[in-house]
Amino acid sequence: TLQYLLSFSEGCTSFFSQVSLVRCCSVIADGQHPRLGEICRKCLEGTWEGGPKHSDGVAMLVRSWLEHGAEMEEVVGELQRVVDKTGSNLPSLTRSTLPPVYRVVCEKLVGNLRKISTDTPDENTVIDLAECVNNFAVLISFIKQINNSRPMIRSALTLGQRFLEVFLSKGLPALSGLMKEQWLEVQSILKRLQTPTRYLHHVTGHSKSIRDIALTAKVPQMKKTLELLVLKVKAMLAAHGCSAAFWLGNLKQRDLKGQEILSQEPQKDEGEDEAGSDISELSIDTDEGEEEGRGEDDPCEDSDPYSESMSIGY
Repeated sequence: TLQYLLSFSEGCTSFFSQVSLVRCCSVIADGQHPRLGEICRKCLEGTWEGGPKHSDGVAMLVRSWLEHGAEMEEVVGELQRVVDKTGSNLPSLTRSTLPPVYRVVCEKLVGNLRKISTDTPDENTVIDLAECVNNFAVLISFIKQINNSRPMIRSALTLGQRFLEVFLSKGLPALSGLMKEQWLEVQSILKRLQTPTRYLHHVTGHSKSIRDIALTAKVPQMKKTLELLVLKVKAMLAAHGCSAAFWLGNLKQRDLKGQEILSQEPQKDEGEDEAGSDISELSIDTDEGEEEGRGEDDPCEDSDPYSESMSIGY
C-alpha cells in the first residue's frame, strides 16, 4: 500500500498535494523509508507560493524528512544557511518558514538524545552525545542571530529545557562513567555545552526584561534546570577527584544582543557580592574575561593526569 501511494508523487504538482501525500504515507509507514525521505527533500527543493498554512506544511515535510533518512547535521546546516542569508539548497526553507521548522528540528534533536543508549556507555556513546550537544549549540545560536523572534525564543526555552533534562538524566551519568577512559572527549562536550546554556541564561533575562508573560512563565523552570546542571557537573568532577577543574563565576543578566540589562547596575554600584549565596544567579560559565569567581585554591583530590589539565568554568 505504501509503495502504491508513493507512486503518485510524480503526479502531485501542487505543494499541498505533496504535503497531503507525505502526511498520508507517514501515517501508514512502518519504520524508516528512504524513498519517502527523498520525496520530502524534493518537495523542499521546490519554489512554492506561500499561504496561511504553508509554513506548517514545510515543517511537516522537514519532520518526515528527518524521520526517513535525513541526517540532523544536514538539516541544521540548511537552517544555518537560512539564518546567515547565504542561500539554502532548499528554497522552501526561508526566514518566514523558519520558526515552525526550528521547533520541529529541536523536538527531533531531543528525541535523538533520548534514544542514545547509555546502559553500557562506550566510544560510540561519546560520539553520539557530542553530536547532539554540537547541534544543540548551533540551534540555540540562531536565537542570537535572528533577534526578537518570539516563536523561536519560546521553542528555545521549552525544548532547550527538555534537552538539558534528558542530558542530565542520561548524558551526564554516561559521561561520568567514561571520565577516566575518555576525559578529553568528556571535557570537550562539557565545554561545548557552556555556550548554549550561557545564552539560554541571557534569554531568560531578556524574557523577564520585556515582561512577556508567556515567555516569563517558562523562566523559573529553565533557571532551575541550569542550576541543576551546574550542581551535577560539579558533583561529577568532584567524584573523580578533579574539583580544581571546576570554578563558579557570576553570569550577568544580558539581553539577546549581549548588552547588560540596566536593572542590575544599582546592585553593582552598591558593591554587593555578585555571586552571593543564591545559585539562581549563577549559570554555565562566566562572562568572557571575568573570572573573579574562580576557585583557584581548590586542589584536585587525586593526582590523576586527566584531572590536572581540565579547566571547566561554570
